[in-house]
Amino acid sequence: MKKSLLILAALALFVGTAAAEKTVESPYSYEYRDIAQKLQGPSAPFEKDGCVVFSAELGPRYVGIAFDFENYQIIHPFMRKTTYDQNNDPVNTWYFYILEDVPQVSKIYYRMIIDGLWTTDSLNPQKYYDTQTGIHLSELTIHKRGGAETRTVSAGKSAATRFVYRGKSGQKVRLAGTFTKWDSWIYELKETAAGLYELDLPLPSGTYYYVYYIGAERFPDRTNHDMAWTDDGRQVSKLVVK
Repeated sequence: MKKSLLILAALALFVGTAAAEKTVESPYSYEYRDIAQKLQGPSAPFEKDGCVVFSAELGPRYVGIAFDFENYQIIHPFMRKTTYDQNNDPVNTWYFYILEDVPQVSKIYYRMIIDGLWTTDSLNPQKYYDTQTGIHLSELTIHKRGGAETRTVSAGKSAATRFVYRGKSGQKVRLAGTFTKWDSWIYELKETAAGLYELDLPLPSGTYYYVYYIGAERFPDRTNHDMAWTDDGRQVSKLVVK
């Protein structure tokens, strides 16, 4: 009897643990994880899937970054990444930071914070000297995204909301929101160009919340910078149709 109780207790613990693991969600978006997984080493900053990737060589104990559009009031810490060879031996280690909420600007100015010292990005050849403050800044030109963002557009004789997702080609991107009662199997975006997915959906005036799905992965719309949080702590995109 005692042995049976121990087995049942162990089984209950396993089931409970498995259930808990299924409900744990990554704090990072699908795009963030996809980009971070494919990074191979430090480089000059570059744009990828609507994000901007910054990196730094290994050596300092701490690397951070501060942006002009936040008035340099927030220091974002870099993360460390190591790549491995086929024998699982470390090949390269460096720091990186992925900016997801890229502002709608043509240029970004920023400063690096390396072990407490504010400086420019040594991997970025673009520099800017602010004559008013006498400070050297790193400069990054943001390429025009060609209007590829979720917004209200003219669709024939009426207006519609054009939902947009940018990512890898050949994916199945689904849409769920308050207008579908969070059912993600009603609407699927169509790939209109390599890596560009769109869906025109007529919606009456009002405020809506939505997310995208790829498989079981759920994430907000990174072309829409208006975000909100659900009661259960999940990040969603917010859309106001006038």
